[in-house]
Amino acid sequence: MKKVLLSFAIMVIAATMTACGNKQAQNTESTSDDSPAMRLLNSVPFTEEGLISMVTTPEKGTLTPEEYEAMYLAYSKVAIDEKTMELEKNFVAKARNTAFKNRKNPENFKDILKQLMSNASPQVRGQAITASTGKLFGAKDSEVSNDLSTLMNEKDPYVIKCGVEALSNELKHPEVAKFVLAQLENESPFVRRKVAIAVGNSWSKGVDGVKEAALKLMADKDDNTRKLILSGVGKLGDESFVPELVKVLDDPAQEKFHGDAIRGLSTMWLDYPFHKNTCKAAYDATMNYYKKTPRTNKVPSWAGIAAFSTVAEKEIGAWKAKATYFKPAEFAKVLTDVVNDPEVNWLATAPAAKAIKALCSKADLENLKKTIEANTSLKQQKQMLEAIEREMK
Repeated sequence: MKKVLLSFAIMVIAATMTACGNKQAQNTESTSDDSPAMRLLNSVPFTEEGLISMVTTPEKGTLTPEEYEAMYLAYSKVAIDEKTMELEKNFVAKARNTAFKNRKNPENFKDILKQLMSNASPQVRGQAITASTGKLFGAKDSEVSNDLSTLMNEKDPYVIKCGVEALSNELKHPEVAKFVLAQLENESPFVRRKVAIAVGNSWSKGVDGVKEAALKLMADKDDNTRKLILSGVGKLGDESFVPELVKVLDDPAQEKFHGDAIRGLSTMWLDYPFHKNTCKAAYDATMNYYKKTPRTNKVPSWAGIAAFSTVAEKEIGAWKAKATYFKPAEFAKVLTDVVNDPEVNWLATAPAAKAIKALCSKADLENLKKTIEANTSLKQQKQMLEAIEREMK
């Protein structure tokens, strides 16, 4: 993994030695590069069929450097959607997959990608970074450079977003962490969302600065960034985050974040699908949230229940032996009370029934059904019973 990361680092360094900051309005502008690859690209119509026709190498043969490069240069003709900071819907990837199928990459494909990381087009730079990940196994130490400081010079948000995403599992490397965590101040919410994913990641456990970054992201002005870190922070396995998640759950004004906070807590105490970690404080916080009354149509979060409604059958037995705080009877009763409350959104029924089935007994599930049958004040009683019965099959 270290070799993979470090080899990727040197390629990224080359990518950032270019003048950046092009406005998004310039994204579709064709490069003036008169290289053989660009001439090849410009020799065909910009259609899926046209791009496929560029590749004349027979199946099982080795792509020419020009064919390989031209396909990535094609991204320069695709606009970036400023509303999503993603490439607009296009056929380039599909054409590439078809054209490259059953053909080998040229021997110098790494060098080609490194060169493309300094292309004038941010679309090409971003795609070159994305394409580089996962293809560098077996890299030699001689290819390495530990200095990622030049990556800080990249100004285009699309390229930075691609870089953060590509490096999101590598924060244990100090220079990578320096780059990723520096993007906490990035003006683009799309970049900060990728930072939230990188920080709320089990690969980032124990990395200096990650805890502070997570706390900062929890207060981010972008709702989607907050949602990502609240739901992902449990992967860090740090019990000190429990009070921070509880603060969110205790605030009715933040109800739109409650489901995400519950997912963060659930990862700590249930740890699906691995079921390796346990955390009594996170479990207690979850139960206290669902016990709290009065309830409303939005609080507690019915969607949050789905976070602990699925288990890995092979692992759950060993988890139960370790998680002595988990009391099936209490768990089932809390969820039954939630579902049986006329004020609660009836959509809580299905995930609650799944959770009781997964973590409790058949008798507990039968009791849920009997409880709902007896409560004639429930407006959606029929649909609720149907949801429970589906889990009883």
